[in-house]
Amino acid sequence: MLGYIDKNSSVSSYQPSREVAEFTKEVKDSVSRGMEILETSWPELNNYNVIDRDSKDKRTFNAFVDEETDDPSEAWKYRGTRSEARKKGIAMHANLTASYLRGRFQAQNESDEIDREFSEYMDDVVEWMTLPTVSNYQSSFLNVGFGMLTNTVTFMGAEYYEVMQEIKVKTEKGYDKTEILDEVLSGFQAPVYSSDQILITNAYERNIQRQRCIHKRRFIEYQEAQAKWQHHSNWVYVQPGIKSIYSEEYGVFYDVVDDQHPDLVEEIVYQNRREDCEVVFINGVYFGEEEIDPVLGNPILHRDNRNAPKYNVVPFGYHRINEHFFYNKSLMNTLGWDNDLYDAMTEIVMNRAFLEQNMPVAVSGADKIDTEIIFPGAVTAFEDKDTKITPILPPANFYAGFRTLQDTKDSMAESSVSEISSGQLPDKEQKAVAIRAAAQSAKTIISGVGKNLAESVTQHSLLMADIVIQHITVPQVIELGGNKTKLKYRQFLLENKDIGGKKVSKRIIFDEALNEKEMTDEEMRAYKKEEGLKLLKKVGYPNNKEHLYIINPLLFSKMKYLSRVDIEEMFPKNDEFRQAVMSQVYPILRKEPLIDAESLVRKFTYAFFRGEADDLMSKNPKQTMQQMTGTPEKSTMGAQMESKMVSNALQGV
Repeated sequence: MLGYIDKNSSVSSYQPSREVAEFTKEVKDSVSRGMEILETSWPELNNYNVIDRDSKDKRTFNAFVDEETDDPSEAWKYRGTRSEARKKGIAMHANLTASYLRGRFQAQNESDEIDREFSEYMDDVVEWMTLPTVSNYQSSFLNVGFGMLTNTVTFMGAEYYEVMQEIKVKTEKGYDKTEILDEVLSGFQAPVYSSDQILITNAYERNIQRQRCIHKRRFIEYQEAQAKWQHHSNWVYVQPGIKSIYSEEYGVFYDVVDDQHPDLVEEIVYQNRREDCEVVFINGVYFGEEEIDPVLGNPILHRDNRNAPKYNVVPFGYHRINEHFFYNKSLMNTLGWDNDLYDAMTEIVMNRAFLEQNMPVAVSGADKIDTEIIFPGAVTAFEDKDTKITPILPPANFYAGFRTLQDTKDSMAESSVSEISSGQLPDKEQKAVAIRAAAQSAKTIISGVGKNLAESVTQHSLLMADIVIQHITVPQVIELGGNKTKLKYRQFLLENKDIGGKKVSKRIIFDEALNEKEMTDEEMRAYKKEEGLKLLKKVGYPNNKEHLYIINPLLFSKMKYLSRVDIEEMFPKNDEFRQAVMSQVYPILRKEPLIDAESLVRKFTYAFFRGEADDLMSKNPKQTMQQMTGTPEKSTMGAQMESKMVSNALQGV
């Protein structure tokens, strides 16, 4: 959409209507504003622009070293890097992505009353959307985590597509072409955008939904664009490496060669939330509605359950620079000066160590002294009695250098994670109290960064909930033959769900029959009981390995959903922690009459035996429960294990 028109540019065959040309000019101006923000030097970024800041921080993370030198006298010097910032970055990424965060939902009806069942159902469907077999959410989450280490901002989108592809089908007469759904490009996608791929119009507005407009800018393969847009009448004007640029001076479009991307096409998605407008431009060519006004005829595709438009991208950043600036300070930016100091000091210490081991000397006298006589075990007799060899440098004191390196390393740990949190064993001289304090300090730092991550994940989860309501749980029309059709809802299967202390599969079914039923609360309970008995029989209760849930899709779509992320999920509890906690609470809860005994026992055994817990359960739990009185005593081995595990758990292990 942006380019330079010169005397070699030819008039394009693409010449749209006046309304489209004027709209293209408005979009071009807003894209220019977005590029200006990217290329401006900001004091908040130490007078770097966004692109250069990201480039510098990426070099820090990649441990880039310029090894080229034209001076032979400098070639012997140490020119490496200890990669301390990279090590801290990898450790921080491991802590931030210890679990795949996603929002937990709270469903509210029209009276703002919380509905726990629908809250759980939305949790389950969104969890299903994040599975690797369904979408790229998990890989995108990892990529966003890396982006937080090196970028001023990284974006993750929440998009839904239905893209068809042509395939060849063998028939009696040869091969015919038919269309099927392209499962690679279709469905829910969570694409990751770098800082230069999302253009904004206000650098001092952090809330992306308040931006006047945004632009998604990508360079993609011609074939990918063709799969999405080949049915549009303007597709004939798209050529790889050729942009159609609008000239305000002459009021026509010119073809401009894109030397940097000769085999790709530029896709720009313009979104304006206030005007409810979303239009795609491919190499500057308009791909919106052609017979309607460019603004009115192209509503934003992503909408919530109120049918309100939203920008479907969320910014992620390491930590904020101030209360207004849109871009963030990356971890590599935070550690940059300490990392440079550490490498510079390492260079000094290492170079002096080289000289100390192979000291340069000054020779006086007539005898020749060079590498011919300097080697291990050499004995040389000098003819000139005045020959002297004197070291040029005084003996080195390395303590100050190594002390400076350690102080710099400690400074970097204070800004990121400690060595213990990075997975390294503590020194044997360190006391347990010091280790525990260091671990708690690292957790505090990670929690601070985690709050920024949690806020962004919360916003993204709300976008996913919109997609659930607008696309995932919408019925599909199936042809039955004889001009008859039927609505069919998608089913969702989640494996290894903890239900009643038992690990089973959970299947969620949306039933359109419930849409037509108007029931009182009492009738609904009776209906659920009746249907529940049928479902139990269907799954083979009591030896069932699957639980079925039937949901009213209409009520599900009318709920208002709020989202939150618990940052404690970033610190998954290990087995020892779970076992210690269960050993403590089990004898207490076992006496409570409101606690289901079978579920409690299942959770307790699962903490120790995982998938083998079911093998330990009684085949006749009712009879076993009648025989049991009081609280079972702990075995000696169990008491010893509990003592050790509680001790470890209290240390944050």
